Amino acid sequence: MENLWVIRRRKRMTVSALAAKSGVPADLIREYERGQRPIPTEHLERFARALYVDPWDINTLSDAPPPPIRQPTQKQATTAKREAPAKAEKAKRKPKPKPKPKAPPPPQPARPSQIEHLRGLLKHLRRSEEELTAQLGKSLEELTRREASALLAQLQREVKTVDRKATLGKRRRPYLPESVDEFELRYLTARQQSGDEMLFRLFDGSEVRGRVVGFGPYAITVGQADGTEITLNKLAIAYYQTMREPT
Repeated sequence: MENLWVIRRRKRMTVSALAAKSGVPADLIREYERGQRPIPTEHLERFARALYVDPWDINTLSDAPPPPIRQPTQKQATTAKREAPAKAEKAKRKPKPKPKPKAPPPPQPARPSQIEHLRGLLKHLRRSEEELTAQLGKSLEELTRREASALLAQLQREVKTVDRKATLGKRRRPYLPESVDEFELRYLTARQQSGDEMLFRLFDGSEVRGRVVGFGPYAITVGQADGTEITLNKLAIAYYQTMREPT
């Protein structure tokens, strides 16, 4: 199992693109990827369809992604290059002091979200918290962050095994792009590439005008004239058509 942000980046998909394909708000996806809350089963299945993976390939509670590396500005790079020879000469003249050994930082306690997710997994596996406490020799609140992370991975593997056995023999829904009707796939691809303006009439009588910027088996994302984007559920669309005759 991998973190949601790891799979998304490997698929070269932005958070906005994943939100458009899955129908889950981008702000909520960022909270999932930072590990601020566990991913519920409903959204886990949506992400799996959008990323073309199995639901159990995604960690239900992600570890936060590493902070981005800040690149120096052109001015900082030029200054550092100019000062480098002088600093090197100064370093040669001065003996380097021996670095003082650093005391290892104290272990961080488990995050509340980790403890909450551990309890959810125990409930899913029909195991009691008292049984796990007796096995570990400490309560969930006494776990360190590293211990909680390792225990989460262990329980998630158990859940994966249980869910696989439960779904064995059941027909699985297709996650591939081929699950979109072939004619519709060709038509929407052509409209997206040509940038034709489209009219979408919904079953509630409202209309949406714009250009196709993305689509999947269950939704179409439309870029509007004011620069905003709206994702339409296909089940809500009565019909759609181009606003001009093809040349």
